[in-house]
Amino acid sequence: MKATRIVDLALVALVFLAVGWAVAWAVYGRLPSVPTLVGLPLVVLAVAEALAGLFIRRRVAEGEVGAGLHDLSPLTIARAVVLAKASAIVGAVFAGGWAGFLIYLVPQQDRLAAARSDLSGTIFGLAAGLLLVAAALWLEHTCTVPPESRADGGDRHDE
Repeated sequence: MKATRIVDLALVALVFLAVGWAVAWAVYGRLPSVPTLVGLPLVVLAVAEALAGLFIRRRVAEGEVGAGLHDLSPLTIARAVVLAKASAIVGAVFAGGWAGFLIYLVPQQDRLAAARSDLSGTIFGLAAGLLLVAAALWLEHTCTVPPESRADGGDRHDE
């Protein structure tokens, strides 16, 4: 499995930036107000993934990965990688969507009171999406096998 590329996440975010702006432009007046803590679930997930990354990093560094009774299962690490990859994409989707919404709202804030009141939630949503991307990339990074412990005897480049 290859590492998640920042460029791929940026492209996802860019697509959803356009979607967020288009949705705001088309139906902003009919949408409910944006709660200030709209991104809180993303923040909770980001914190959980960052803590999991610290846990996995410590276990890998101490050589406590394997099939032993008190070892961290390699399958658990593989599941963490899958979670991290999915979370990075979800974070990019939300960050892009909220960024598009923000691009629509900023020019509208002088003439719409609703746009002014929705700014804080939109900014928090954008920050939460970016935080989730960062935590997911960190978790994915902690799940990589150190070069000296690979079965092939060291670091190899893709051929």
